[in-house]
Amino acid sequence: MTGRERRRTERFPTASIPVQLSEINAELIDLSMSGAAVVHKSPIKSGTAYTLIFPSHGGFYIPCTVLRSVVQVRREDRGPEYVFRSAIQFSPIPAEQEPSLREFLQIQIGRLEAARAAAGE
Repeated sequence: MTGRERRRTERFPTASIPVQLSEINAELIDLSMSGAAVVHKSPIKSGTAYTLIFPSHGGFYIPCTVLRSVVQVRREDRGPEYVFRSAIQFSPIPAEQEPSLREFLQIQIGRLEAARAAAGE
């Protein structure tokens, strides 16, 4: 079974959006209604509970658990940079936070569709 088959909901790539994984600064790189992928510079342990915070969209938050976290190398002009890419699964989303997540996801889907249309896909 592939990762895509295991996912409960479709994930959508995002622009590199600043988020926080509890106290850790991170970049959101994809998002769905059930989880996300983030890139960050500090190591974290699989199975650990965190809170994903979206400061650029009103500061809404979602409790989550880290499914896995792996080291990746980013090639930069100033040399390689080691970062962690983590897959997170949302814990039950607080009812008051779900509309904000749905709205944020729709904004990201709209941006993705506009970029695809501009690229002629």
